[in-house]
Amino acid sequence: MTPRPLRSGRGLFALALLVLVLFGGLSSCSRRLGWGVILWTAPEGPLPAGSVVPVYIRSNINKVYVVGSLDGKKKLELPLWQVELFPSKRKAAARVAEFGDSASLYLVASRDGLPVREKPSNGARRVYRLHEGQSVKALAKVEGEAVTSGGEPLPGDWFHVLTEDGSRGYVFSNTMRLFDEAKESAAAPALASAANSPARVDLVFSRSWRPELFQEMIDDGRVDVDLFSPRFGLFTDAVRRQIRLELPTVSKVFNYSSIAEESGALLFEGTPLRIRFDGERRLVADWSGRSGDETALGAGQPAAAPAAGSPGAAGSQPAKPGSIVEAAEAEAPAPGVEGKATFVVLSKELRDVIRDEDLRRQKLLEAFLGFGEEWLLKPAAGSAALGGTAAEGAVPQSRLVLSRSRRFSWTGLSALPPGYLPDSLLAAPAAAAPADPAAAGSGAPAAQPAPAAATGEAAFRLYLAPSLAASWDGAISFRFDQGEGKWTDFAYRLRDGG
Repeated sequence: MTPRPLRSGRGLFALALLVLVLFGGLSSCSRRLGWGVILWTAPEGPLPAGSVVPVYIRSNINKVYVVGSLDGKKKLELPLWQVELFPSKRKAAARVAEFGDSASLYLVASRDGLPVREKPSNGARRVYRLHEGQSVKALAKVEGEAVTSGGEPLPGDWFHVLTEDGSRGYVFSNTMRLFDEAKESAAAPALASAANSPARVDLVFSRSWRPELFQEMIDDGRVDVDLFSPRFGLFTDAVRRQIRLELPTVSKVFNYSSIAEESGALLFEGTPLRIRFDGERRLVADWSGRSGDETALGAGQPAAAPAAGSPGAAGSQPAKPGSIVEAAEAEAPAPGVEGKATFVVLSKELRDVIRDEDLRRQKLLEAFLGFGEEWLLKPAAGSAALGGTAAEGAVPQSRLVLSRSRRFSWTGLSALPPGYLPDSLLAAPAAAAPADPAAAGSGAPAAQPAPAAATGEAAFRLYLAPSLAASWDGAISFRFDQGEGKWTDFAYRLRDGG
């Protein structure tokens, strides 16, 4: 077959354009995109943290930069988070100078569950959670909120850090080990996995394992004693060959025949339970049976139904401590509801944490009572919401009396607007007369009058979110003796000295 000649100059132009495009593509790596500062040492270079290297390509698809080596002999792909890009070498060098002593500094978590926070404050939102032995790269030492324990300041500093997935935040160094790779080994120390230890079975039976949520409460400084209870945890009985799991939403008992190992996990034979270690102080218990016949494996071991009003009961969802007052957040499924839960060895004794939280609540109560033990709740002038108007000249009053024993009595409850009291405290609808004459005979449900008085327990159990702290002074909760044992929560403001 004889090739057909080109019929016009347009074909030649197309060919020339193709050649130009190909040559442009082949030569693109010779042109620099800019200069990059290596934030976290890349051992494949090696490119130590603080190095300044040429950057040739940015791939948004693969999320990498193509950079040059220090000797200029090869090119490397590095994750975008590992490099800071600058338009000139001079600006990149200036950034390195800003690092100072932090250029080669890392911090290593000395225990499991340490938080990386959004701001240098112990109450700031957690953006990342560290495992024991995990490292973060120090970007700078910063000023932050003082951290105390038992009223005493803890030694340490706040650092702006970079995690190994590119997250940025702040850590307090008190429970971390500073590591300078310029002075120590090139690799940060890491804790060997307990799954590789011959004593891993002994770890299950010799340690006290509590839900990971407990450690998160300790780290956040927000402990909900209704959940932070000795009854929750992973409990073992080697003599009876039994593992028992107790969580707010799940109760499980596994009677095993023997213990085997498969792919680094401990298998409790005769049950669907598998335990995998993540360090010596953290384990994941999985009884979902996803690797086998879930129905057969789980037969005879149904989860206990949660009691009415408890976390996990119908119509309720376990919430973070303080979340009733804080802005709502999207929560992950409660531990255990999907057949898996994480347990840890707590950094503090359970009873000490409960005691400290009890002391915190008592101090808040004492401060509140410093203004007085008897409180009169009044509506704003002209308000009809509390049962009267200014024109009528008589507005019902509601009187609240608190005591240092955390008990309260509350009279004049009818003066409160609808919705302020729990339904269980109100009278049955049939016993109430319609509050609105227009509603009589209309088929509308009759209003439920509040009782004349009520008693119960008061507690300062919640925490104000930063968005609410500017408008409110605190939060107080009441549990009525006449109700179903649930807490009713209020935010409060103090005006004119009380």
